[in-house]
Amino acid sequence: MRKYPVQLGAAGLVLLTGCTVANSAPAAVPTVMQAVGSCHTFRTQLEMVQPSDIAPPVPCDRPHRSETFQVTSFEGQFATYPERPDPEQLHAYALDRCDVQVLRQYLGAGPRDTTSFSIWPRYPTRAEWARGVRTLRCDAVPPVREAKQGPLVAFPLRNVLKKPESSAVRDCEYGDMAVTCDQGHDREEVNAWLDLDGRVPFTDVQSAAAKVCKPFVEEFLHERLQRAPDLAIKAKTPGRDEWEKGIRTVKCGVGPAQPGTAIVGTLSGRAKGRA
Repeated sequence: MRKYPVQLGAAGLVLLTGCTVANSAPAAVPTVMQAVGSCHTFRTQLEMVQPSDIAPPVPCDRPHRSETFQVTSFEGQFATYPERPDPEQLHAYALDRCDVQVLRQYLGAGPRDTTSFSIWPRYPTRAEWARGVRTLRCDAVPPVREAKQGPLVAFPLRNVLKKPESSAVRDCEYGDMAVTCDQGHDREEVNAWLDLDGRVPFTDVQSAAAKVCKPFVEEFLHERLQRAPDLAIKAKTPGRDEWEKGIRTVKCGVGPAQPGTAIVGTLSGRAKGRA
């Protein structure tokens, strides 16, 4: 789940300070005043990849690109630097401070929920750093297949994985193509990666994978599979070459039992209120 934009370390800094005259950009919001639960959008790709963001937040029920799930601070020797470190150093520090488990709790993720959110950290501007500001903002960015599409979601992300609209941010597949679950798909990812017994013959790998995945898929569905005959376990297993090289890992999933059938929406029992 931990991803960062490859351009995070790009040189330069755009300060969205705004003005007070009519028809101008909105006034800036200092880093220290930004809070968990605020949502953000960006007018350009350049704004999106800047180290700092002091543009005012937008309502979370309007289209936005990211949402703040954690606000923490720079500490220790790193915080004593009189000048703000370069973006690469900031990025390395943020890797440990922006916590994936905090993000999962914010999203309302259960143990079997999987989603490909990115984490984008935001830092004080150079001027703020010089004044002693050491706030670190951690933003969640929903999965996106094409980053140029602009704003991604129009609903709050807090506890979203407990709601039906979470299909827009869950990991699914249609054939070999990765999609979000609000699109037609024939497999939904279940958060369970398991190793098969190495003594299993390759010809029995699929049945063995279905057996070990079953309790985790049922935990995800919050339902016994025997009560859902239209669904089937869809485990991704090693190919013969991988098996012969000693690879035994399977990835659990679930989808329609009828071959060639596509569905729209998540199968998560928590999202459907069965939890």
